[in-house]
Amino acid sequence: MARKKSNSSVMILSVIVVVLVAGFFLYKSGVFGGKAKGKITVYSIFQEEEARKILDKFKAETGIDYDVLRLPSGEAVTRVQNEMGKPQADFLMGGPADSHEVLKKAGALESYISPNAKDIPDNMKDKDGAWTGFYLNPIAIGINEQRWKEKYATAPYPQTFQELLDPKFKGEIGMSDPATSGTAYTAVASLAQVWGKDKMLDYVAKLLPNLKERPKSGIEPIQKAAKGEYTIGITFLGDQLKMKNQGSPIISIVPEAAGYEVGGLAIVKGGANTEGAKKLMDFMLTNEPGLLYTESAFASSVKPTVPIPKGGIDIKTTKYNTSYSLWKAAEQRKELQDALKNLK
Repeated sequence: MARKKSNSSVMILSVIVVVLVAGFFLYKSGVFGGKAKGKITVYSIFQEEEARKILDKFKAETGIDYDVLRLPSGEAVTRVQNEMGKPQADFLMGGPADSHEVLKKAGALESYISPNAKDIPDNMKDKDGAWTGFYLNPIAIGINEQRWKEKYATAPYPQTFQELLDPKFKGEIGMSDPATSGTAYTAVASLAQVWGKDKMLDYVAKLLPNLKERPKSGIEPIQKAAKGEYTIGITFLGDQLKMKNQGSPIISIVPEAAGYEVGGLAIVKGGANTEGAKKLMDFMLTNEPGLLYTESAFASSVKPTVPIPKGGIDIKTTKYNTSYSLWKAAEQRKELQDALKNLK
């Protein structure tokens, strides 16, 4: 009898151990509330390698897998709007916040105020939580120093937008298309705010003969300038610093009237994994993703606890337009883009 009791006790104890071990692994795998389940789909305006670096860390910490599609900001906005009946993404990563404002007004974004956003300045986040700022990046004139010397010897570098109209720069400048690129739109929207719409349009019309090309993607002009395909690229400062820190001979000048991008983060309304997207938002607004991004993209974080990366520039030391309003840029977006389409 004692032997039967002993055997029964051993069996019961064994079952308990198996259940506890199995429960532990189920917990860790997310079945019983450990790491979150599911996969999120991210539309990224960040360069893909920068997005994956952050998303891989997010996956390691939460267990949430991801798919990522890299898009220029203009295409991302159009895509999210077109998919409003049946959203294909859960999260929008990066891109100028005026683009996110357009999506907010269209009703395409989920409002969510992360507890990790409390130290971000009010002018760098939406008060309703439709989008939250992640980085700050002004427009700059990027110059290939080596090609400049070959073309213009010891002539001084252009310090203003107006100087780019000089006929000697014909075919030597790259700027992306403001209809598809948030980078170029930020540049022209800033000029419209400082000079007025008509003067901005007149300026762009005079600049067109000097442009070698108008690619879709905002980063392309400085990539091609870095390769020596032309001398000057008008892009965000961070993209230029990235090229410089990779060994390209790039000089950057942030002129007066230069607007800036507040790179936004947003949750797509009606996505398949809104809860996972909220977890991603919380994660993005911690220090580690901020460091990962700024050290790769050389932008400035909107969070005061994230330092300026080695090789970066404190934009407070530049002449960027601190009065630039991304909300006004969002309001004028369609009007300005439609007017710019008529310029040849």
